Amino acid sequence: MPSSKPLTYERLLKLARAAEGQTLETVTGKTFTVGIYRDAPFFTPASSGYGQADGRRPVERFIERYNETGSLRPGDYAGLTRNASYLIGLLMHKQR
Repeated sequence: MPSSKPLTYERLLKLARAAEGQTLETVTGKTFTVGIYRDAPFFTPASSGYGQADGRRPVERFIERYNETGSLRPGDYAGLTRNASYLIGLLMHKQR
């Protein structure tokens, strides 16, 4: 569920910076790391070792939907970003 303060792009980047160097998990238990490149988060799944990013706009669309719904189900963000499971994993890591 979203906190009382709406999530912003800047807050999400702050979360990503705080989680750099740590191993995070998706809702299905897959591990990954997060980093920042060109002011956008990128995610590196442990399974492949290859970083992937969508850029700022898809992440902003994810944030808009998250603030509306509070959903932690990646399928609810289909068509917005291919990194929903990683973005949700980042948000869940913050809540731990």
